[in-house]
Amino acid sequence: MTRPFAFVFAGLALLAVSSAASAQTPESNESEQVFSITGAWNFRSYTGDACEFGGVAHLRTPDSTGAYPCELTARQVCPLGDIEWVVRQSCVANRTDNRLIIRSTIEEFIVGEPTPAYWPDNFVLKIQSSNRMTGSLVSHGSHASEFTRQVEGIS
Repeated sequence: MTRPFAFVFAGLALLAVSSAASAQTPESNESEQVFSITGAWNFRSYTGDACEFGGVAHLRTPDSTGAYPCELTARQVCPLGDIEWVVRQSCVANRTDNRLIIRSTIEEFIVGEPTPAYWPDNFVLKIQSSNRMTGSLVSHGSHASEFTRQVEGIS
């Protein structure tokens, strides 16, 4: 091989190796994607008993510390015992990559008598996309949960 062709061949080989090294698979590219989570969300948790549990959450723009101030309103209905609670809670959500931890504080019982038997609704979630998060409700045990973005109308 002549010297000019050797340099061209070596350059092409180096380019191919560096391109292959910097190429990302769809999975690695997706896991590095940062999704926006601010806005309104519906949530549902599967408590495994005869009760239904769900509600709405509003995550605001992160503050100077990176925490997302938030508010959630949870509704729990248990036909056995004729129990219903609607509870407004303030919360703070902390994000690390695609993980979100929501810590809540009960502000008021909108429906149902205040009781120490109702604990704050905390969540540990994985951010799946800008429209879906999944994980666990952590309150009186751990229960599978799903957050889906609210569809907001145009007026």
